[in-house]
Amino acid sequence: MNSEREVGSLDRFADKLRSVITPLSTFLVYVGASLAIAMALIVVIDILLRVSFNRHLVGVLELETFMLAVLCFLSLAYTLIQGGHVSVDIFVSGFSEKRRLFLTGVFSLLGMFIFIILSWQYIVRAKEAIHVGETSELLLWPKWPFFALAAFGLALVGFVFLGDFMKNHAKIRNVYTRPVWGTFVSAFIGLAIAFSPFLLRMSPVALKPGIVGLIMVLLMMLLLFLGFPVAFTMTLVGILGTWYLVGLDTCMGVIRMAVYDSVADYFFCTVPFFVLMGFLCLKAGIGKNLFETGLKWFGQMPGGLAVGTIAGCGAFASICGDSMATAATMGSVSIPEMKKHKYDDSLATGSVAAGGTIGILIPPSLGFIVYGIVTEESVGKLFMAGFIPGILLTMLFCVVVYIRCKLNPSLGPKGPKSSLKEKIVSIRNVWMVVVLFGLVIGGMYMGFFTSTEAGAVGAVGALLIAMTSKEFNRRQFLDALLSATKITAMVAAILIGVTVLGYFIALTEIPMQLAAFLTGLNVSRYVLLVLILILYVILGMLMNIIPMIMLTLPILFPTIVALGFDPIWFGVIMVIVMEMGQITPPVGINVFVIAGIARDVPMGTIFRGIWPFILAEIVMIIILTLFPGIALYLPNRMQVLAGIGS
Repeated sequence: MNSEREVGSLDRFADKLRSVITPLSTFLVYVGASLAIAMALIVVIDILLRVSFNRHLVGVLELETFMLAVLCFLSLAYTLIQGGHVSVDIFVSGFSEKRRLFLTGVFSLLGMFIFIILSWQYIVRAKEAIHVGETSELLLWPKWPFFALAAFGLALVGFVFLGDFMKNHAKIRNVYTRPVWGTFVSAFIGLAIAFSPFLLRMSPVALKPGIVGLIMVLLMMLLLFLGFPVAFTMTLVGILGTWYLVGLDTCMGVIRMAVYDSVADYFFCTVPFFVLMGFLCLKAGIGKNLFETGLKWFGQMPGGLAVGTIAGCGAFASICGDSMATAATMGSVSIPEMKKHKYDDSLATGSVAAGGTIGILIPPSLGFIVYGIVTEESVGKLFMAGFIPGILLTMLFCVVVYIRCKLNPSLGPKGPKSSLKEKIVSIRNVWMVVVLFGLVIGGMYMGFFTSTEAGAVGAVGALLIAMTSKEFNRRQFLDALLSATKITAMVAAILIGVTVLGYFIALTEIPMQLAAFLTGLNVSRYVLLVLILILYVILGMLMNIIPMIMLTLPILFPTIVALGFDPIWFGVIMVIVMEMGQITPPVGINVFVIAGIARDVPMGTIFRGIWPFILAEIVMIIILTLFPGIALYLPNRMQVLAGIGS
């Protein structure tokens, strides 16, 4: 009876806590979403003032970074509640309920540990800012309110983990025959991991930085594959490793300086701007219009519906920038149409899954944005580098479909013919998207505005286009804002993790030692490149491209540079290889997306239709390796807006 009352009280406490946190975090994420569109409008106004009157809004960069910080930190808790933080759950999905509850108990404690520390340090930083009167350089705004808001947002995430811990403990008491042991062991392991640096520093044996680095990397991989969110895993390992190597005080100093500053960066504004641009176009039904236009132009060819779908994927990629979103949008429209015309299931589903991978190669690409943030390379140049390879890969995919259907017409029968007038008329449904793409990419290439400004122009332009669509309404506008805000918060959380982890990795000197080791081997640098690319294919089978880039680049990028490869060129190669992983068995995240749309098609059938497209991607990589100028031609000739950068 006492046990039942205890379980009930835990459940009620968790429910009351969640009943406070959920509406509060929902309100805060709407505040953040409103800031996202306001940020884009402010940048566009600044561009218009510069072009029309050669004037600027005073302190616009500072204002944007303040708004961005508020957006990110106030949206973290909502994103966690909604399951928006990326994790690798492939292996955990097969675990029993007892094992999952046990892991949740460990992870809830680790989450509380992380965010108690982060929130505490930003309370300290806010107090320090008040004490010294810290202000921004141009607007002269005091910084302490923004540090305080960061502390509040981080604390809110800690309370979400607390509620999860209480709820999980109540479930353990219902499932375990000895619930006290289940809770005790999970709590013991969580606390042992959290305070492992303290315990290790008491040991008489001092570990070398390189050994500590290897131990922490192994811990990170273990936590990742057990399902702890990628962002929080990197943050935790960074804190623990730095704590052990340089002590608690220095570690806390790193956190105070790194966490807020990694997010409050004008360069990072490219993420909410381009993501918002993609979601506004998605909610406006532009994907359907692009498919219908592709159908009119290519439908009469052998495999014409699949060719039109791939062409539509390429066009949608130019406004979306995300692989899974492209596959999901085009697949929901094109697969039923191909089924109606008796297309082979493997060809129909394979062409959409593969076509979706173009979404992160043709600019604007979220993958290139994150690559640029981590490596400090020009996002504008990365966009330009992906343009020609993206078009070539789209054409290769279309050629694959055409040849297969020419050799075996039953795979993809010819579709209905369209007159020249019908083809031309179909363009009127997509001409605004073409203009928007030309404005965004052309403006960057000609040096009229930076990549960040291009994102703002794209977001505002997409909003104007969406407002002309009959399918677009207030609900869809809010959904687009919320979706963009959640992805921004997810990327911000990973960026925080990368920054904290990066300090630790630098202390271990692992990247430099790895680069020296590989460059010292008596083998061709292309052999080493192939090994690195194989690693990315394997990782692409297991996780989303964004955490994959952020997790690996701090370690591998110095090696790439030391081997003499152009970092812009490598960015293109890396994105293509990672997207191969998104459609490669046994996992293939894009394949899962298509399987969710075509529920009557077996997974094996979808994977069977993928292989010809994987071969096309391998051919594309070989072409770019033999002729790197294909990727570097446009970035080497683009203009950069003086005084701001790209």
